[in-house]
Amino acid sequence: MPLVLRLNPGEKIIINGVVIENTGGLAMLAIRNRGNILRQKDILQLEEAATPAMRVYYTLQCLYLFPDEAKVYTDALVQFMNDFEHAAPDSKPIIDALRGRLERGELYPGLKDAKRLIKFEWDLLGTTTERARQLLLGSDGPKRRSRANEQEPAESDFG
Repeated sequence: MPLVLRLNPGEKIIINGVVIENTGGLAMLAIRNRGNILRQKDILQLEEAATPAMRVYYTLQCLYLFPDEAKVYTDALVQFMNDFEHAAPDSKPIIDALRGRLERGELYPGLKDAKRLIKFEWDLLGTTTERARQLLLGSDGPKRRSRANEQEPAESDFG
């Protein structure tokens, strides 16, 4: 059974490293075989990786999308995770979950663990970037929430 994706006008998706943008009206795509897929709302740009946890997410995302560069991204990811755990020892359960995902090649599910790390960082520091907030809330940007309606995501939102 194929994976069916709905793309709104202007929405982007990456499939196996290729950026696809819907330049028309609503589009439905049927993905009929295995591929590395990431929707726009889950894509982090390099310049948006402004915190240590977001660098972990970004590097894992690159490892997932560009497996030909696995050595470079794996080395960077391990270093970022080690640095984070050293700076915040209470992050060990999340970092260990990420390490396990990495060892088992479960990169897409690992992105949920990386979001948990971003949430951990937010809780620890009491603040985060707007893009991190959007990533955790499942938004890709332009729509703004009023502060009154903005909610902090719950730990259960990340699997």
